[in-house]
Amino acid sequence: MPLNFDLGGKVYEPTTVTVAAGDIEAYAAASGDPNPRHHIGPDQVASPIFPVVAGLPLMGTVTLDRELGVDNPLMIVHGEEEIIHHRPTRPGDVLVLTPSLVSVEDKGKGATFVAKVAAVTPSGEAVNDQYATIFVRGAGSGIGRSPAAKPAPPERGEVVATFASHVDGDMPTRYADASGDHNPIHLDPAVATMVGLPGVINHGLGTLSLVAAGFVEHLAGGDPTRVHRVQVRFTDMVIPGSDLVTTVWSSDRGMIFETTRPDGVVVMVGAVDIA
Repeated sequence: MPLNFDLGGKVYEPTTVTVAAGDIEAYAAASGDPNPRHHIGPDQVASPIFPVVAGLPLMGTVTLDRELGVDNPLMIVHGEEEIIHHRPTRPGDVLVLTPSLVSVEDKGKGATFVAKVAAVTPSGEAVNDQYATIFVRGAGSGIGRSPAAKPAPPERGEVVATFASHVDGDMPTRYADASGDHNPIHLDPAVATMVGLPGVINHGLGTLSLVAAGFVEHLAGGDPTRVHRVQVRFTDMVIPGSDLVTTVWSSDRGMIFETTRPDGVVVMVGAVDIA
């Protein structure tokens, strides 16, 4: 059944949360991020990807909105993610989170929608914005559509950094507990194979959080507060226990990156802004 393509622009009720020091530390540990700034202490700050923890339930509010019309959550694919930091997230922060549905687009056989969660302090100070682009298989009009013209990709300049990351075999379980994302395709081999996967796959955001730790180490001098924006498009699956290589280039649009599996398949492409 097609999604409701006229629902874009809907804003949902805000939720207030308080950021806990233990949650910041637990998320970093589950992500394989050893940066000491994430440990409980006087200068503790959150990982650049940590906002997804509070954002996930609100992204779920948008996804499961009956007016939107997602019939089967197992048919959704997290295609893209963008997190913009206006200032670091710290323990004790009280944040007012407002979810919204930015847009809904017909893609013929499928459909996409963009959900946003904006985080501000009670006084209105902007803290971060996160956007998730979700593809829903079988939720388009079924009418053949000419693909929209895509902007030319940024031209790669010099290599800025190259680094390796290892995805622990138990990372999906750890990440599910720390992030709250218990989608069974990351935890239950039977469910994963039922939907056509070779087995459980790593959370896309878990992989991103692991790679973001590399951005902090290799691009930001170990300071997580220097990461102002991370944008990513997930292009293929990551199997727990595998190794990844990320290459970062300069470009005419800032720094861009690509993460590959050992077989050379690209699993993520995106951009990162460092202060």
